[in-house]
Amino acid sequence: MSSYALIVNPSSGRGKAMRKAEALSARLDGARVEILETTGRGSATALAAEVSSRTDHVIAVGGDGTLHEVLNGLVDPAIPTDARPSLGFLSAGTANVAVPAFGLTSDPARMARSLAHPVTQPVDVGFVRYEGGERAFLLWLGAGWDGVVIRTLNARRTGHMGVRGLVGSLPNIVRDITRYEQPVIRARVDGAPLGEHGTVLVANVGPIAFGGKITHRADPTDGQLDVVGVPLATPVRFLRLASRLMFSSLAGAPDVLSIPARTVTLRSDGDVPFQLDGEPVGRLPVEITLLPGAVRLLKTP
Repeated sequence: MSSYALIVNPSSGRGKAMRKAEALSARLDGARVEILETTGRGSATALAAEVSSRTDHVIAVGGDGTLHEVLNGLVDPAIPTDARPSLGFLSAGTANVAVPAFGLTSDPARMARSLAHPVTQPVDVGFVRYEGGERAFLLWLGAGWDGVVIRTLNARRTGHMGVRGLVGSLPNIVRDITRYEQPVIRARVDGAPLGEHGTVLVANVGPIAFGGKITHRADPTDGQLDVVGVPLATPVRFLRLASRLMFSSLAGAPDVLSIPARTVTLRSDGDVPFQLDGEPVGRLPVEITLLPGAVRLLKTP
């Protein structure tokens, strides 16, 4: 008998997450299922760590932020991948980048059908050490302009974001990137210097929020991360590059550097914020290490 722990962000999707979790639970015939609600930032990580020793599969129900927290409750470099529960995602958030990135579903009925015979796929994870802690990411890390944008969005967010919320935040985003001093970021990739940049993204997957794409090359099963370095730029040029994200890929823009890596170090003499999987985390410096095949992701085609 398979066992499932559904870790639900009850505020995600204006309550949609809990309804989806209940619908999924009702369809998992013959399985042991427990539904656990998060209570605030960091709660999903604690819940995932707590249930990891007593369940076969842990499913995050919410947005990319919920998935990020659940991932961090399961991934421990000291514990073999096969000794930990598999990770699933039933999306009910705003951006849900993991859905197109991994070919997942947001439909509880469809997910339940796929779980009648669970299939998992090992996927890579990035592991970040920074002042104040360490953290894993499944999607991407962004430092510089990207960190500023995510920090601004989260600071003014009161609930479901959506496209309307993103558009409404544009004045705040423009104001904050205009005020950002853009300190130089010095990067090293696999021990070799990569030069100086204004923004650096380290991608495990290509897609980002609202249909954007960092690079077409990123593949979460290829045993490498993709580092994209953006040169120092004026706020106007940054906004032009941001539009490139939405219609093509950032890595294909002129003067933007793209290179595969297994280890990355980012440092700066200034105050440079960074984010992981769309969540503001801290400031440089960071040391990033690839953990190949570190999590078994439940496939829900």
